Amino acid sequence: MILTELQVEGFRRFTAPVTLAGLKPGLNVLAAPNEAGKSTLLMALRAALTLRHTSKSQPIKDLASYGGSAPHVLVRFTWNGVPCALEKRFLTKSCMRLTRGPDHYEGDEAEEQLRLMLGLNEAGRGEAAGLWNALLVGQGESFVLPALSEAGHASIRSCLSQGIDVVTGGAAASAVLGRVREQLGLLQTATGRPTGLYKKAMEQEAEAENLLAQLKTRKNRLEEDLVALAQARRLLQEHANPDRKMQDEAALAALRVERDKATKLEAEEQAARATVNVAQVHSTNLKQEQQSRQENRERIQHLIKSQTAAQEALNALEPRMQQAQQRVEQARLTREAAEAAHELARKQRALSAQQAGLVQKQQRLGQEQASLRRVEAAYLQLEQAEAVLAALRCVDDASMDRLHKADRVCAQLQAQREAQAPTLTLTLLPEAAGQVTINGAPCKGNSHQLLQETVLQIAGIGTVTISPAQQDQSGLASKWEQAAAQRTLLLQQMGCQTMADAATHHARYRQAQTRVTEARATYHASLPHGQAGKEQGAAYLVGLRKAVAEQEAQFALAEQAVAAQQVSGLSQTVVSPDEAAEAEDQAAHQAEAARQAERQAQTAFSTAQTQQQAALVTVREVAQALQQAQREESVYLSHKTDDALATDLTQAREDLAVATARLEQFEQHRAEARPLATLESGIARYEQKLEANRTRISQLQIDIREREAHVRFAEGEGLDEQIAATERTVERLKHDREGYERSRAALALLQQTVSAAEQEQTERYLAPLVKTMQPAFSSLFPGGALTLNTQFGVQAITRRQTEEFSKLSDGTREQIAVLVRLGFAELLQSQTGNSLLVLDDALSFSDSQRLERLFDVLTDAASRFQILVLTCHAESFAALGGNPLSLQPLENFTALR
Repeated sequence: MILTELQVEGFRRFTAPVTLAGLKPGLNVLAAPNEAGKSTLLMALRAALTLRHTSKSQPIKDLASYGGSAPHVLVRFTWNGVPCALEKRFLTKSCMRLTRGPDHYEGDEAEEQLRLMLGLNEAGRGEAAGLWNALLVGQGESFVLPALSEAGHASIRSCLSQGIDVVTGGAAASAVLGRVREQLGLLQTATGRPTGLYKKAMEQEAEAENLLAQLKTRKNRLEEDLVALAQARRLLQEHANPDRKMQDEAALAALRVERDKATKLEAEEQAARATVNVAQVHSTNLKQEQQSRQENRERIQHLIKSQTAAQEALNALEPRMQQAQQRVEQARLTREAAEAAHELARKQRALSAQQAGLVQKQQRLGQEQASLRRVEAAYLQLEQAEAVLAALRCVDDASMDRLHKADRVCAQLQAQREAQAPTLTLTLLPEAAGQVTINGAPCKGNSHQLLQETVLQIAGIGTVTISPAQQDQSGLASKWEQAAAQRTLLLQQMGCQTMADAATHHARYRQAQTRVTEARATYHASLPHGQAGKEQGAAYLVGLRKAVAEQEAQFALAEQAVAAQQVSGLSQTVVSPDEAAEAEDQAAHQAEAARQAERQAQTAFSTAQTQQQAALVTVREVAQALQQAQREESVYLSHKTDDALATDLTQAREDLAVATARLEQFEQHRAEARPLATLESGIARYEQKLEANRTRISQLQIDIREREAHVRFAEGEGLDEQIAATERTVERLKHDREGYERSRAALALLQQTVSAAEQEQTERYLAPLVKTMQPAFSSLFPGGALTLNTQFGVQAITRRQTEEFSKLSDGTREQIAVLVRLGFAELLQSQTGNSLLVLDDALSFSDSQRLERLFDVLTDAASRFQILVLTCHAESFAALGGNPLSLQPLENFTALR
């Protein structure tokens, strides 16, 4: 299988279509930085080969682009030399198309054909599994051995189609056992342990082999020191290369020179920019002054016309003002007369209601007093106190709170009225004090608020009557009258005329409360203990006295209120409440009509007054604006003539053009130069690199000296001669042991044969796979051997000794895991003629020596099947060579038709 084209759209970061350009047979390398989309390409290829297009599982949803578009992939490839194409779209408008030469498939039929080609089986959640899953190695997956599914095992088993020989024995084995049974007792015990000469030969051989192993271990250490010494010398030569050092120092010096030039250029650019800014400001100021002069002259002509028009409008408003003022005065007099009549009717209504109530209270009081006189003298003090308290309940705390709230509303409205009322300001000479009165009172202050008609009398001069204009546009007078009426109503309910009377009655109420408490304590103290009848009689008497006292107190208060309202103007005869109410309602309607008429007149007057004031303000503003404009014109001409201003503006524009050209020249130089921050980073990187190289050279020199000392010491002991002599001894002892062992083998043949048969069967079965992997493994680990388990995983490696795979270093495990996948690809290629291996950011933990060997292995394998290497380490993988790939944007996705 050879990929020839890969188009991707809607996969994670690839919202727009892109293609992997440059695909060819053999080794292909895509070197791109992080976040370039390498892993996304591998995910798209894996999705195209192994995921069903109709699946809606979470792995499919995770493929969607960050913009929300559906994943779409196109793969073109050759299969056994036949051109093929595969297109898949997931999630929305999902589809699947497959072409193989002249054949064309779609939908589920295309999915089945693809799985038959690749040898994949259904693994659940719309995903297919097989050996191909292990050949698409994602980022981070190269550190572990491939986890093969059952389909993957089946693929390898189909490639390893080997016959299993039948292990036989039967009568021949029994005959051999019979011939050696007599001599076996001399060579081993009944439990199978060696004995006699056989045991002695084994012990001598073991001692010789132990000595040989020690000598070989020392030789292996010597070889490891030699390899490490060679590698250290090679690294020292690389780091101590004078040409490389000179190149780095020259690059560092060049960067420093370039940085100094960039710094100087930046300073010159800033100075040029400052010059441009100054020239721009100067030119702008001159231009604005020229425009301001022209605008000021136009404004003068306009203001002269406006002044004439405003004065004519002001003169026309004077007759309207006089007529409106006369109407307001007439409406005020009518309203005052109506309000006086309404107030008199209201008082007459209240007096009639109180008189009617007073008659009823007097009748009830007479009945209660007849019963009260039968009460004993012992209850007199308590009764009087409670009667006084009951009489004052109308001035309790709640009533006082409501009264105070109404009074505050009246005060606030009065303050607002005073704020809107006109102010009369008088400035009197000291000798005029006492000769001026206002409303009959001496004039004490300089300012007076005129809420009503005011009479100003000046001795020896005459009298001045001032009638303030009514400006009650917001209805403050009406609101104040309503609030005052509410306050008067509350006072009437409490039986008081003024706020001072209410406060006095409330104080009496508090005192009455105290007296009731004291009287009750005295009364209870006078009662004998244990006499319930007296307690009941006391309760009855207390209730009776309380009721009578309340009625007397209420009657007294009502009588006082009625007597207090006997003022002039009220009818002295008793008027029924209904008649008084009807008269008061009629007077109220008349008063409200008068107030409405006054408000309308006041509104008309206020409108005329507002228009007159606006016209007057307009005249003044236009005159002031005209004077200001004329003064500005004089200032302009005194400062500089128009010709001189035009000359200065021309010169300023020329200076600005010169400064701008110089700035553009500096900006062009700056654009051509590298950024200062980049230069600083480069200088720091080269300085760190040189310092790290010096430190590494020092460490390598110390390591080389130590290893050279180890080598000289080991070579002086003659290890090769000792090993040769010991090997001859081991061979002789081995020959003796084998002679004894041949006599023992007959009886143990059956058990050994069964174990050996199992081992032989496994080894023969895995031999082709091991044979396929061993060359690449030997290239990376010279002299090493690979051992696989029955699950086709690496069980151990043998390099002078057997090492478990799980105990190897991360880098070695990653290298072996890559070699295993390479072996799977080799096996698949040799059996089916189609294979592919994709590695994403693999081998990042390999040293330079191992990496070069791996490059050789990959290059050799790429001659038989296609390999794609995706990496972000462009410098490290430069030695790999191969066909370079790149990501290219597409205008449109090329769909199969």
